[in-house]
Order: sequence, then structure tokens, then C-alpha cells
Amino acid sequence: MTTLSTQMLWLLAAAPGQVGSGRIVGGWGYVWACYAITVAMLVLYAVSLWVRRPKAPTDAKE
Repeated sequence: MTTLSTQMLWLLAAAPGQVGSGRIVGGWGYVWACYAITVAMLVLYAVSLWVRRPKAPTDAKE
């Protein structure tokens, strides 16, 4: 039974020599995309707050 499960794991893994070292290589594009999405959402939120701000009464004297 152990041999069968070991063979199944071997088949699920990549071909010999293709198994990585466990470190993510590259991927900075995804990181910058997440930063861009976060900044865009914060800007949109700030704009929505500015649009929905309470208006001063029209009869107020300044």
C-alpha cells in the first residue's frame, strides 16, 4: 500500500528534475498589481467620501 501511494505521489508531482525548491521565483507582477488595485480602491473610496460630504446650508453667512 505504501508503494502504491508513493507511486501516485510521484505521478502527481512533476517529472524528475522538474520539482522546485519550494521557493517562489518571480511573481513581482502580481505584487505590483495588488498594490495598484489597493491604491485605486483607496482613491475611489476617498472620492466617494468627498462626493457624499455634507453640504453647508445655503443660508449660512461667511
